Amino acid sequence: MPALSQLLERLRRVSPPPGATARVVAVPAAGDRLTEEIAFAFGTLDEIEHEGELLVSAGREEAARIEAAAERRRTRMLARAHAEGERVAGELLAERRAGCAARVAALLGDGEAEAARVRARGRERTPALAELVADRLSRAAP
Repeated sequence: MPALSQLLERLRRVSPPPGATARVVAVPAAGDRLTEEIAFAFGTLDEIEHEGELLVSAGREEAARIEAAAERRRTRMLARAHAEGERVAGELLAERRAGCAARVAALLGDGEAEAARVRARGRERTPALAELVADRLSRAAP
């Protein structure tokens, strides 16, 4: 038994509503004239199928528009994030350069101070060393 005939048989087993409504919702009888009995529904079904196809097509078009808009938004967001990253990287680099420059200045200052201490100590010790050298040279002279 074809699927449509099975469906119609099942529907026949359901009690129809009372009164005139029963004739409107009556289930067609099975048999050779089955197609003729339900032919009135094919036009409506074709319309429904066509409307469904239009809805699917419109949905696909809308989805494509949404996807394109999302792609544009993603591109803008990436550009902004890239620019922000470059800005932050520039700030960090400037801070590090300033920190390095400060350390270099401190090292140079410490070096100059140490050099000044060494020179001062040399100036203090030079007369005594010169006297010691002169004394040894004068003793060693014949």
